[in-house]
Amino acid sequence: MHVLFIQNNALDESQALIDLAAYLEAHGHRCSLLLDREETDLAHSTRAAQPELILIACSMLNHWWARNAAKRLQNALDVPIVMAGTGPTLYPDMLSDTRLTAIIRGEAEAPMVALVDALESGACDTDITDIPGLYQWQSNSWHGTATGVPTPMTSVPLANKDLYYNRYPFMRQFPFKRFLTSRGCHHRCTYCYISSLNQLLPDKRSRKVRRKDPLQAVEEVAREAAVGPLTHVHFSDDLFTNDPQWLEEFAPLYRERVGIPFTCNTSAELIDERVALALSEAGCHAIGFAVETANPELRLNVLRKGVRTEHMHHAAQSLRQVGIRLATFNMIALPGETPEQALETAQLNADLGTDYIRLNYAFPMPGTGMTDYAIEHGYLPQDWAERFCSPDFRYKPGPQFKTPHVQEFKNLFLLFRMASKNSVLLGVVRSLLSSPTPSFLHRILSLQGAWNEKRNFRIPVTAGLRFFAQVGRPEMRATNFPALV
Repeated sequence: MHVLFIQNNALDESQALIDLAAYLEAHGHRCSLLLDREETDLAHSTRAAQPELILIACSMLNHWWARNAAKRLQNALDVPIVMAGTGPTLYPDMLSDTRLTAIIRGEAEAPMVALVDALESGACDTDITDIPGLYQWQSNSWHGTATGVPTPMTSVPLANKDLYYNRYPFMRQFPFKRFLTSRGCHHRCTYCYISSLNQLLPDKRSRKVRRKDPLQAVEEVAREAAVGPLTHVHFSDDLFTNDPQWLEEFAPLYRERVGIPFTCNTSAELIDERVALALSEAGCHAIGFAVETANPELRLNVLRKGVRTEHMHHAAQSLRQVGIRLATFNMIALPGETPEQALETAQLNADLGTDYIRLNYAFPMPGTGMTDYAIEHGYLPQDWAERFCSPDFRYKPGPQFKTPHVQEFKNLFLLFRMASKNSVLLGVVRSLLSSPTPSFLHRILSLQGAWNEKRNFRIPVTAGLRFFAQVGRPEMRATNFPALV
């Protein structure tokens, strides 16, 4: 069967989708992909592809686009359409009454193979209701079978980026590329989709980090390096360093067969001298972990993040000893946070000696613990989920939770990196938080994030400008969920 994947733009290149395509192809099916932004007429291109089944990748951050794409395709051709991703997985009600054949809740490999096999055999709707993770719209609600055990990563064949690059060669020409070696996270952070996803899994054993074989992980990168261009690799795993033994097997293989500098993400408590040494041997340029907030009360009671400040200091010291740079993930404007508490986070980054700061406004994704906390304590309206799920919802940068400090947080968002340099600059920033920001200065300072990403990922200026001129602004990216399409 020919399965056609639909995504919104090239920024949303999904490693989980590449793995899914490899898994389906290993089971005898053909896969292709269309990007809405890159097609003059999506419906026309879809008809020309002659798919037998369509899967639309639906993030909670672009569900409005996914609903619109489904409507356009439903009006253009009579083909079963399913949706998968964080949208249907964590808040399926946002897809109510969409005339979809089905939605998939959880990882898509097993449900998609079962669905394709059932459709090929001529199954009717009643024959697919017992497929784990598959839900259908019946009697004004979604009905289906609970999510099953996730597919072991060792059974997923070698991922192939040609799913994207055959039709969109400009994506291959961008020398920075992402890869995935594992899925899963053991944390229970209330702001993250993984915690909510884990609640859908049948048992705790299913919630552990699952890894590909080290050789396979290296071969996937080596194949792209052979075709080129490839000057920097990023591993999108949530916890790249959760298994020191795996990392020690991976390091010499990667150094010998690839040898291209890479970046990756993990959690601070998973970095020690042994891990740092293995990363250095492999050629790691920088590694990122989440700080989010330095305030202990917010970290434990609002975010439910068990990583301690001493973990962060030990990790930073271990990395510094082997010359690996540190990137941190930070959030401001958390539910109930004050500007002074957010400045504590800037001070912690200064203490850690952070090289690259990634900063976001805290965002309330429906179905997560932080959103439930915010609604309960009055930082979000009771009907937040309904507002979020409305077709006209669009994310607007800025504080998302009710706060009397909107201006201060907007200024701090622009000045956070300055405040994170040292105590003197932090004091300067503190004195500027209530000042109005001229529009020209706001535009200039807003470029810091893009420049920070360029430095961290070592993206050549010309290649970066060419790529983003083609695909649109980086903030249009919605898919950043390694386990889900």
